Amino acid sequence: MKVLVTGASGQIGSYVLENFADKFETLGVDLNPCPVRELRDLVIQGDLRDYGFVQRIAKDVDAVVHLAAQVSVENSWNDPVYDAENNIIATINLLKACAEASKFIYTSSAAVYGNPMYVPIDEEHPKNPISPYGVSKLAGENYCKVFSNKLHTVIIRPFNVFSARMDPDNPYSGVIARFVSRVKKGLPPVIFGDGKQTRDFVYVNDVVDFIEIALKKGENGKVYNIGTGRETSILELAESVLEIAGINAKPVFDKPRPGDIRRSCADISKARELGFKPKTNLVKNLEEVFEVIG
Repeated sequence: MKVLVTGASGQIGSYVLENFADKFETLGVDLNPCPVRELRDLVIQGDLRDYGFVQRIAKDVDAVVHLAAQVSVENSWNDPVYDAENNIIATINLLKACAEASKFIYTSSAAVYGNPMYVPIDEEHPKNPISPYGVSKLAGENYCKVFSNKLHTVIIRPFNVFSARMDPDNPYSGVIARFVSRVKKGLPPVIFGDGKQTRDFVYVNDVVDFIEIALKKGENGKVYNIGTGRETSILELAESVLEIAGINAKPVFDKPRPGDIRRSCADISKARELGFKPKTNLVKNLEEVFEVIG
């Protein structure tokens, strides 16, 4: 089977490429060069907004794992047109060019739900995105559903993904990267608000595992949440990072950020039905991240 992995230089994409390279005939594509030296020969640089380019790389592909995206909520507000071009137009180009492929795995986001009406959040929860990013990911989902009569499409909605390949220097990196980076500099984590807001932190290996499951077992046109099904407060996260670092300090609290969601946690019942068993161990995986991120 020939598999095309888009966003192959990104946090999730690089792990998918690495995992799939030993199992399938795998090709990666990204706007940027791959930071993992051993994978660079597998990644073609190019722009998925260019349909001619997409046609060339999609030729004779059996399956697509679409991870390429503009992923910053903040940046989606600063430049919503760029966000839409990367998250909607690129997805349409791929769907059109890959209409003969057997499988299309689309990576959406928990951002499509907006402020949760209930927790844990199942796939039927109302979709009310509160940012252009969330809107663009939801639009991509809808295009996948429309195209599901032409090719086998599966949609996954990861929650808060973290890994040792997060870039702490990127202003759009997640809270874990920011906490670890500050603590390794001897500075306390900064918490916006009271720290009681919760997230479902899922280690990248679990996401990669489910992508492979979705490739083999995912139902056409169906949506699957990917998380752990466990809530962790931001305060708990900060305390864990401080404990791993061996620093006797307390987090610093700042004013809440506008639009910050209070609680978030995935209902992963549908993913479990396909055989998904999350292995995320927050403390253990944080220790792995702590060893790598500077």
